[in-house]
Amino acid sequence: MPFEILSVDTSVLPTDVLSLYDDSFYRLVEIIAGPAEAKLLEAQGIRSVYSFLNTEDVFHVLFIQCSALNNIKKSICLKGDDNTFTVKPGCRSNIRYLYQLLSQKHEEHLKKITHKSKGNKQSQLPQNNDTTTNLSQDPSETAPTSATHQQYTGTLG
Repeated sequence: MPFEILSVDTSVLPTDVLSLYDDSFYRLVEIIAGPAEAKLLEAQGIRSVYSFLNTEDVFHVLFIQCSALNNIKKSICLKGDDNTFTVKPGCRSNIRYLYQLLSQKHEEHLKKITHKSKGNKQSQLPQNNDTTTNLSQDPSETAPTSATHQQYTGTLG
């Protein structure tokens, strides 16, 4: 089955999700992806949303011979008769869903701050109450008027 990006509903996340760290982050991972998945992230020192989003493959560590990972391997992997480990598809899917959810929340956050930033730039434009200004025109082409408010047209950027 091919990997497909789904539309996810970020309203299931707490409003401060992007600032969660350590225990509060792991509790969120437990709720959304599962307790074994939370232990996997904790074992790797992935302590926050941004640390998680910037980790290329959270399952890669499972293929290291390390006794500290044995309990996590038992929960997350299937062990073959030849002592090889394969990540359970459900666990991989849980992590993928968590990634999509947090990534989309991050994108929404970026759009929100970009929108706020553009709003601040517009409110910081110089106020001149006796001219109508068209930002797409050369200032020398704008004639003074007796208007009591300023009108901006054109694209702000």
